[in-house]
Amino acid sequence: MSRTDDIYKPALSKTKLPILTLDNNWHKLFTQAKETPEIKKLEKKLNELLKEQGKVNEEYKKLKFVKRKLMDEIIQLADRYGGQHDKAIEKAMANHKAMVEECSERLKALEEEHRDLPKRIEETNYQLMLRTMEICYKHLEENRREIEYYDKWIQDIRVQLRENIIRKQERETSTYELYSYMHNIFGRDVIDIFDMHYNPESYRPKKKEEGYIE
Repeated sequence: MSRTDDIYKPALSKTKLPILTLDNNWHKLFTQAKETPEIKKLEKKLNELLKEQGKVNEEYKKLKFVKRKLMDEIIQLADRYGGQHDKAIEKAMANHKAMVEECSERLKALEEEHRDLPKRIEETNYQLMLRTMEICYKHLEENRREIEYYDKWIQDIRVQLRENIIRKQERETSTYELYSYMHNIFGRDVIDIFDMHYNPESYRPKKKEEGYIE
């Protein structure tokens, strides 16, 4: 697979890729193929970005709640103040307004991170997909070559097996006929002496139903 990564983006522009490290099937891929150092690095980076996104979202929600609470308290203080001169209430309102300002600044920074993180996550996930495809297709190609090799080996061994079975049957027929001719020439008495070494029935050609191959 080409390392020119951008060539795939137009074709994949309308395709929603799953977040790979959150997909159990992606992890199962590596029970068949081996993770490369690059894939491990991208996997770690993607998980860190997802974790960071979770923290940003959580902090954003908490700060929104705190800011709303501070605003409500400012209104309550204003109601208590009622336009009268009260240093304690004025100080409390000033502190609340300062904290509201801090919350606003932090919320703004979090919003920028929130806008940036999905793009970084998407790009890292895309790179991880490409590297995953590379290793998987490499493994598939290795499997294809192995399958072709063993398929050829099986075909060859079948031919060789059939040839050897025929040769064996030919030898059995030859041995049986040779023994029969010897018996006819030398007679039973002479042949019986050698029967301790030769059993004519063991060389008898088998019938078809006994496994004879024509």
